[in-house]
Amino acid sequence: MNTKKRNTNVYWALCILSGLALTYFTIFLPQAFWLGLPTFFGGLAMAMDWV
Repeated sequence: MNTKKRNTNVYWALCILSGLALTYFTIFLPQAFWLGLPTFFGGLAMAMDWV
């Protein structure tokens, strides 16, 4: 089986930036918290190479 590792640095950056945005939204704009969840978990899944 051919398994190659792909570069996940961009996905980690996306996950970290989304996590920072989630923290900001939680503190200053709680009603917008849900907007960052898909990006955070999507970035996490791609960074962990689950997709």
